[in-house]
Amino acid sequence: MIDSTVPVVTPEAPFADALRQAIARRGLALNRIRTHLADRGLNVGVATLSTWQSGRRVPREDSLAIVTALEDLLEVPPGWLTVRIPPSRTDPSATLQPYAVVDYAEALTRLLDRLRRDAHGRLRNVTVLEEVRLGPDRSAHRRRVTQSVVAVQPVDRLIIAHQGEPGCDAEQLTLRALSGCRTGRIARSPEAGALLGELLLDRVLAVGETAVVHYEVEDRSGLPATEYQRFSEWGGMHYVLEVQFDRAALPVRVHEIRRCHTSGPNLVHRELMLTPDGRVHVIEASADPGTVGIEWEWD
Repeated sequence: MIDSTVPVVTPEAPFADALRQAIARRGLALNRIRTHLADRGLNVGVATLSTWQSGRRVPREDSLAIVTALEDLLEVPPGWLTVRIPPSRTDPSATLQPYAVVDYAEALTRLLDRLRRDAHGRLRNVTVLEEVRLGPDRSAHRRRVTQSVVAVQPVDRLIIAHQGEPGCDAEQLTLRALSGCRTGRIARSPEAGALLGELLLDRVLAVGETAVVHYEVEDRSGLPATEYQRFSEWGGMHYVLEVQFDRAALPVRVHEIRRCHTSGPNLVHRELMLTPDGRVHVIEASADPGTVGIEWEWD
């Protein structure tokens, strides 16, 4: 069902129109919005909000946290306003290719062109629950995911990306829909050891509609793994990652890691404790763009 709190505007509507309609739907004065944002530690003037909803100005990159908070305050789906902000002509990030937060972005972009380029960016993750299982050979042979998404543009598919361990055979990577969707086309990059696949939804989602899908990625390469990272291009998702180690192959040290880029420096590097049955997890209430993951040492 379409969320009744979502204003009826076209997917192509500019940021100002969408913001104005969302504010009207909630019936909040700009000074009340400013107060609510200040209570969250975000300072923005009434004059600035007025120029945003009139279209005289658009939010800059350093105002994205405010726009994200506005989406929550105005009770619209995550990304519903953010996706409408036009890129700055002087902002280098505006020219970045899809998947820019990973070091195999070029390979994924080529695979995306073989599938459906215009499907990219039409969904935002709301919640992702992910379990990665390692076998006695130390390989991350399976990950199972429950993923809830919201449409910020009409869309009928979810694009899933996965990269195996360095040197893996991409043909050993498989994507399988479990429920809420069905497996579509699969494209692989032998050079990057990566997969890009479609999960086809039961119907076309209108803006503001949500879906929940369950799927798994299997890697039969048998190569030992030392980390797992989930990347997010837009942020805002609630993320839970759990890694299950085989009792016959337990690591000696485990850390939570967070990065702006898969190969960048650690912004967070925090030691984690294994449970008696060999599990470890991280929880992120609202992940920033970049990656959240777990790394471990075997010896």
